[in-house]
Amino acid sequence: MIKKVDVSDLRLGMYIHDLNRDWVEHPFLRNRFLVQSPRDLERVRELGARYVYIDTELGQDLPNPTPFRTVDRTLEDTLQDLGRTLKRTTPLVSVQEEIRQAKHVVKEANIMVHDILQDCRLGKQVELEKTQPLVTSITESIFRNPDALVSLLRIKQADKYTYQHSVAVGTLLISFCRALDIGRTEIELAGIGGLLHDIGKMKIPRYILNKPGKLSEREFALMQQHVAEGRLVLENTPGISPISINIAAEHHEHYDGSGYPLGLKGDEISRFGQMAAIVDVYDALTSQRVYHAGAEPTAVLKQLLECCGQHFDMPLVHSFIRTVGIYPVGALVKLENDDLAVVVEQHHEDLLHPKVKAIFNSRLRSFIRPRDYDLSKPSCHQRIVCFEIPSRWRIEPYAYL
Repeated sequence: MIKKVDVSDLRLGMYIHDLNRDWVEHPFLRNRFLVQSPRDLERVRELGARYVYIDTELGQDLPNPTPFRTVDRTLEDTLQDLGRTLKRTTPLVSVQEEIRQAKHVVKEANIMVHDILQDCRLGKQVELEKTQPLVTSITESIFRNPDALVSLLRIKQADKYTYQHSVAVGTLLISFCRALDIGRTEIELAGIGGLLHDIGKMKIPRYILNKPGKLSEREFALMQQHVAEGRLVLENTPGISPISINIAAEHHEHYDGSGYPLGLKGDEISRFGQMAAIVDVYDALTSQRVYHAGAEPTAVLKQLLECCGQHFDMPLVHSFIRTVGIYPVGALVKLENDDLAVVVEQHHEDLLHPKVKAIFNSRLRSFIRPRDYDLSKPSCHQRIVCFEIPSRWRIEPYAYL
């Protein structure tokens, strides 16, 4: 049985099923392993996780830990409650109207951020003026309809992940700021910070960044230095805003003080730094990469909820859920009739019942004539059963937006 235990209760002989730290590199060769030595216990505690999940069939048990199913059911209930109560701002245009322009913006953003990061690796100074037109274009697209641009950001190529992730973090931060009614000037400064939040990785040896397996303890320590390196790069960039610097410097800090590099706690972390930490985790876990299927958005949102008060501030997590929605545009879902459908539009007054386009029947394992459903309509008797991983069915959801 999978059970949740406090890290302080972890003992030798227990089998770790989940470190509850999917979004960070760690020095263990595997995500699941038997705790065999005091050093294993020490390293788990150094990760800053408050809880882990153990498999009692493969290792020692505790008398009264909480079963995983109980934890998951509680988180699911919380997410459903938020879906019923949270409201989003109605967009100016539909996803379909914005998607073409959004594709152009993403293409330009990937090229520009790639060039900026490569220049940094070569020792060149960041030319901040080049980022401003890009950030303005991203912001304008988000203001017209945030779901169009955000829906295009999940697919990433392994050899291009760092800069594609940077574009996604910058875009999600802009959308997050807009949802919080932050002023336009600060929104764009946050966008710049998001685009450049991992610029310090250009100072980390390539063999560590591109290593296919787990990092050694030494390599892990070197990887963590990217935050301090990024801060140094940005502090030496003429015209950079403190907001942008804080995002790069604080996106691995945790609300309870367990993060790095400074172990800042609570309001010691700037508001934008706290927001960046949430966005960074969400994009890392939901991203679809070559040979790596991203996690379901709802599963990641539940992880964020589980870590409220520990790694993240609860009100900010709730606001982020309102930003992205329960069923993001471009997600593949399964309906009660076994049809697989692409989410094509969110209802901003009802996050649990989006508009979807059914394209495939999972029971028959064949494509069907596309059918549109508005799940919010009383006359619609379909409902979402679960998310599906597009690569499993060889489906490209974005072709249907």
